[in-house]
Amino acid sequence: MKSVVFGALCVLAAMAAGCGPKPDANTAGVEACPDDGPRLPETGICEGRAVAYLNVAEGARTPALPDGCEWAVNEAVFADQALLYRAARCNGVTTKLSASPGAHQVEVKWETSAVFDASDSEQVLIHLFTSGPPNPQFALTDSMSALPAAERSSCEVRPAGIEGWPADALVIAPNAAARARLPNDGPISACGPMGLDEDSQRYWRISQGYAWFFDLGQEEPDFDPGSVTVLVRDADGSWSAKP
Repeated sequence: MKSVVFGALCVLAAMAAGCGPKPDANTAGVEACPDDGPRLPETGICEGRAVAYLNVAEGARTPALPDGCEWAVNEAVFADQALLYRAARCNGVTTKLSASPGAHQVEVKWETSAVFDASDSEQVLIHLFTSGPPNPQFALTDSMSALPAAERSSCEVRPAGIEGWPADALVIAPNAAARARLPNDGPISACGPMGLDEDSQRYWRISQGYAWFFDLGQEEPDFDPGSVTVLVRDADGSWSAKP
């Protein structure tokens, strides 16, 4: 989607002022965390407090973890921003995502998985495109514009309405007339690589100034997609949730 302009990743500190809890300073030599726990190495946020920074999506179901695993919080820093999210911790290994900014989007992949063999995975779990006025859904409509004309005219953006997905989840899916022409005896896939796949966890969200495209496959993910939150760095070097 070359026409999607990613824009500057560095966000003015004024945009983040007053958002969420007051974060811990990301400075070497600062005082110990109140619970004597560790700090996340890149943001410096106290791990025991990190959950308070998360903007958990309404309606999102927390994935089930394998026996012996628990939820922790981890980070992925890109440019002057960071993603914070609940991550599986199993046998001393914590799932870690990487966030790689490019010309048009940020791609989020596995760096380490506590559950899956993700050592050489190139699967993009989340795409982030800038989103804002006058058309917050531009990334979605731009995805549709790449479809053949006949298919494009039969697709629309609509609420996903899937139990356990975020309440604001969207899908690019066949309209009612087009869906009526498709089989009803099994899951369908339609409207391009970022469109509906009834056999997969694939949906969009508009949040925190981004259009998020989640492509999570069939398995229970080893991180909590509904918890992924963008943080921005404040003027004093601390972090807070992006508006």
